[in-house]
Amino acid sequence: MKNELNMRCVTSKNALPVTGAEQAVYALVEIKAGTGTSLGSLPTNFSLVLDRSGSMDGEKMDNLKEAVGYVADHLSDNDLVSVTIFDDQVETLIPNQQARNRGEIKDRLTKVIARGGTQISDGLKAGMAEVRKGYAKDRVNRILLLTDGQTWDDEDACLKLADEAGKQGIAITSIGIGDDWNEKLLLQLAERSHGNSHWIQNPVSILDAFRQEVEGMQAVAAVNLRVTARMSPGVKPKRVFATVPMISDISGKAVRGANITADLGSLDGKRGQAILIEAHVPAQKAGRCRLGQIEVTYDLPSEGIKAKSIKTDVYVTFTDDAAAAAKVNAEVMNLVEKVSAFKLQTRALTEVEAGNIAAATRKLQSAATVLLTMGEDDLAAAAEQEILSLKKTGTLTAAGTKKLEYGTRKLTMALK
Repeated sequence: MKNELNMRCVTSKNALPVTGAEQAVYALVEIKAGTGTSLGSLPTNFSLVLDRSGSMDGEKMDNLKEAVGYVADHLSDNDLVSVTIFDDQVETLIPNQQARNRGEIKDRLTKVIARGGTQISDGLKAGMAEVRKGYAKDRVNRILLLTDGQTWDDEDACLKLADEAGKQGIAITSIGIGDDWNEKLLLQLAERSHGNSHWIQNPVSILDAFRQEVEGMQAVAAVNLRVTARMSPGVKPKRVFATVPMISDISGKAVRGANITADLGSLDGKRGQAILIEAHVPAQKAGRCRLGQIEVTYDLPSEGIKAKSIKTDVYVTFTDDAAAAAKVNAEVMNLVEKVSAFKLQTRALTEVEAGNIAAATRKLQSAATVLLTMGEDDLAAAAEQEILSLKKTGTLTAAGTKKLEYGTRKLTMALK
């Protein structure tokens, strides 16, 4: 029986040396639409939550209006859309409705003027209320949040809303423009709700980000995607990273004792989903060793399929053959390097926040070395610049922080 989705599991090494000691192994789990399978696309329920604070005036607002016009033109009549605008006040510009009134959506946006401050939680709360009006399990329910500023002491309220959205199957895509916004908050909003996040340096790129979002929604085929890894006795899962559409450490939620349960949200039929598992394997005698079983469950609303699953067992071989044990899977190890660069810059930022400048500098230097080895010269140079900033001022620059945060998280995009 043909599966609508395919799972591929590849380990960093097919063979491990017999050493008498515990060893680390990595497993890449990829989920994609089955080859030759035609899955129906789902209608969307799209809530736009847009910053209209005073700093959005001019080129930012002009490009934002053009991008919303693109959304209106490229949603189908059966799709639902709403538009919420916020500064330090909130206005529901377009209540949740079918997207066929394209002229009205564009006309109302033309009259929006930039004003006031930034209060993200109020805008996000109103936007969630709109998407809930049209919520359905056979729709892609999503919020796009765009801002160019710092919110006013309501980060905790924002994160609570993101947690609620994630539990309800409403993904948040967060977009920050320029350098004067809180990248940590926007990334957490995306991660907690199984969404995506973008950094836009030039307002002209707003349209491209909106285009990616619309195309991604229209490519969603499967929802409620979950990966479960049941480890064999003695095999210990250590870390788990989501790697598509961006690298994210999901260990805290996914690792549950000896097993892993990773909720990944929806599946883009073109791009797929992937996770990287780091596990420690106990000492073994020569021979084949079962690491565990990987199971993927999913719903396909367009096909009326619910809670379907596919499974595979994962093995490595312990050997006394040094040459065989030395061979590595280049694809998996390339991904491990990308995740390593992400981990190093993340730890460097944590050290800066704690005031440990020397430790932060060392980790950034290590990140620069890894990036340079991978051929990521631009990101490596950004890390070196931030090292200079740390030595001179004891702090990182706003632009440099965002470049490293988003650059290392998006390293896997080149793989797709």
